[in-house]
Amino acid sequence: MKQERGIFFFLSLSLMGFLFFNSVAFGQVKLTDSIFFPAPHKMAALSVEWGKEIEKRTNGRVKITVHPGGTLTPADQCYDGVVKGISDIGMSLFAYTRGRFPLTEVVDLPSLGSKSGWASTKLINEYYKKLGN
Repeated sequence: MKQERGIFFFLSLSLMGFLFFNSVAFGQVKLTDSIFFPAPHKMAALSVEWGKEIEKRTNGRVKITVHPGGTLTPADQCYDGVVKGISDIGMSLFAYTRGRFPLTEVVDLPSLGSKSGWASTKLINEYYKKLGN
């Protein structure tokens, strides 16, 4: 559950940054969200619900269309898809883009990584807290 909150926090920050830097917060904004999980998966369903909540809280000014199952960009191209403007929001895993985020990849190393996703997430979050201060 904490991992999902972290993902949605990141997505929310991305959306707010998009709105701020493009100065379109007062008009209607249509965004695309590329997620590699198939539509019935919990993460894809949560993305749809998140989009609905954004639309509700912005009184319909922001609409997010979720493209599940890698239909807009496959998982390993999601980051590039956002950078190139294919999608506005993307959800992938850093392990799918080897070499792009080398400091984050440290949690995948056999000697430094951990035995669970939860522990790896906790480790990398603590690392970023120290890096950011």
